[in-house]
Amino acid sequence: MAPKVQTPVKGYTGKVAGVTFADGVGETEDPAALAYFERHGYEIGAGDEGKEPSPKEKLQAEAKALGLDDAGKVDELKARIAEHKAAAEKNDGGKGDEGKEPA
Repeated sequence: MAPKVQTPVKGYTGKVAGVTFADGVGETEDPAALAYFERHGYEIGAGDEGKEPSPKEKLQAEAKALGLDDAGKVDELKARIAEHKAAAEKNDGGKGDEGKEPA
């Protein structure tokens, strides 16, 4: 099933990047259209609500949670996350949360 795409303009009905939207919602599997929508602030949801996220989607979620850029290929995301974790470990002295006073 194609991912649902939500327009940034609530309730928009019309066509954008070859995709028809009704009441702000459209569906497409076209990678070029999805890339366009992502760049322009559209919300892109999974087509199958019960579907397990792909490895890339998992890495993107982890990158976003760490405050990192979530764009790029799987290898780029892995490297960015590993670099961030290594820097955090170095700054932390390898202690993790141990020895820190509660906030």
